[in-house]
Amino acid sequence: MKKYRYFLVLFSAFSHLLFSQQKKIETYKEIRKSYEKMAIDDIRAMPQVRYYIQKAKKEKKFRKLIQGYRDGRQFDLQNKIKYSDSAIQTSLKYGTNLDISNDYLSKGIIYYFYQKKYKLALDEYLKAHQYSKGLKDQYNHYKVIYHLGIVKTHLGYFDEALEHFQECLTFYSSNHSENLHVNEKFNYKKAYLNSLHQITVINRYLKNFEKSDSLSNLGYEMTVNNKDFSLENSYFLKCNGISEFHNKRFQKSSEYLSKALPVLLEKNDFAWSSVVYFYLGKISEAQNNTENVLYNYSKVDSIFQKHQVILPEVIKSYNYLIEHYKNKDVRKQLFYTNQLLRVDSLLTKDFSYLSSTLHKDYDRKTLIEEKDQIMRSGNTKIMIAKILIISGSVIIFFFTLRFFRDRKIKRKYILLQERIAEGTYYVKDVVQEDNEEFSLRKTTISPEMTLEIKKKLKKFENELQFKKKGLTQKSIAIKLGTNSHYLSIYINENKGMNFNKYMAQLRINYITNLLNTNNKYLQYTIEALAEECGIAARQNFTNLFIEINGIRPTDYIKNRKKELGIT
Repeated sequence: MKKYRYFLVLFSAFSHLLFSQQKKIETYKEIRKSYEKMAIDDIRAMPQVRYYIQKAKKEKKFRKLIQGYRDGRQFDLQNKIKYSDSAIQTSLKYGTNLDISNDYLSKGIIYYFYQKKYKLALDEYLKAHQYSKGLKDQYNHYKVIYHLGIVKTHLGYFDEALEHFQECLTFYSSNHSENLHVNEKFNYKKAYLNSLHQITVINRYLKNFEKSDSLSNLGYEMTVNNKDFSLENSYFLKCNGISEFHNKRFQKSSEYLSKALPVLLEKNDFAWSSVVYFYLGKISEAQNNTENVLYNYSKVDSIFQKHQVILPEVIKSYNYLIEHYKNKDVRKQLFYTNQLLRVDSLLTKDFSYLSSTLHKDYDRKTLIEEKDQIMRSGNTKIMIAKILIISGSVIIFFFTLRFFRDRKIKRKYILLQERIAEGTYYVKDVVQEDNEEFSLRKTTISPEMTLEIKKKLKKFENELQFKKKGLTQKSIAIKLGTNSHYLSIYINENKGMNFNKYMAQLRINYITNLLNTNNKYLQYTIEALAEECGIAARQNFTNLFIEINGIRPTDYIKNRKKELGIT
């Protein structure tokens, strides 16, 4: 009995502690608190995340359910896309446009950072951008714009990407309001620095070296000795190192690059790490230090093998490795040849702009032939013959296709020149009025009003007033002292087209005449030509040029230069 009493006393003393330890976490805040500070992709968070999702489903707390799917997306490396899709579907049904935009953006980031599927990432960013329009949350809107710029950079659309990053730079630099929370101020500055880095990089790609160097130095000064922005500082160190390399200051270049590398590796930024290794290899190449060249270029390949990450500017490291091991180590020569073919395949698929450049720098056909020559197999000659036949067929098809395309463009160019020479190209009245007597019309415009509009519109054309941007039917009607309705009727009946077509004809006729009569305009960019004739956007200009002239402006300029013997 005494033992029984002792047991009851002990049970009473410890039962409260025992049951308090076994108390199940119930609130959403408590559940998330158990994992919210874990590192991204830490799978140990998932049991609690799944419990959070089940609880939200059971209680039909849809805002919580969206958050649960987002948490799953953050911590479950193998199922990120699955949780992304769940978050998107729930946001589309129960969330706001801001929720939808954020979830599309996050899915795009997964495609970009984790899977390197750039085109799929771009599709998601475009959806995010669509839902971000009109939102008060401008930070989110420009976050989407930034990621659009990132993907466009990787796809080679440098001019478009530059516009995105400049928009972001302007926004992030002008919103450091005193009303912002300290964390928001930090995010704005970080976003500003990343936008500045991307503009620096693109200017280097576009060979605007002076501007690139200036921006890089600015970014470096803003981040030096600041632990909060150590990664951004390493980006600008990397940029400075590349600049010093191009200026042949190899020692200084090596110092900058070596200082940038540890932080890039620590932060798992393998793409820029491979660029640093590449330029360290280039420095060693210039200094004839073969051992260091091989070390750094093999590091580029190691990153590609492990992460399937490579940027176009580093692929020449494979050319060096293949050439180095030629006639020395057949096994390594074959290995790096295969690696370069894999890189070629990846870049051709995901980096649309690279295809022609890559094949020009390192002929794919020759590379395949060299690969087969070093393969020690009884079927080597048969394989080479097959490759030669296939490659030859592809080349013949390509040049045949190009020949017919160029011939078709040439015919269109000649036809357009004939129209200009004959005087049938420019906008004229479809009805020639030799006197002031008018036939019966469908409209109520009087002959007097018709003559007045005709006279004023002629002056409008002769004075090239159509070159002004942003003109509308209403603004021109007011300028001519009439109204939009009468102006529309006149243009339809006397020009044989609607207002928009009429304005497009005037502008494209004007710029085509300049290209045909003044050689300096043949050196203009498409953007500058669009600006000259009053069209706001490059793509709109190109589309209208094709519609009216039947030929792309670039093809017209190319043929005109060829005709005049201008290089």
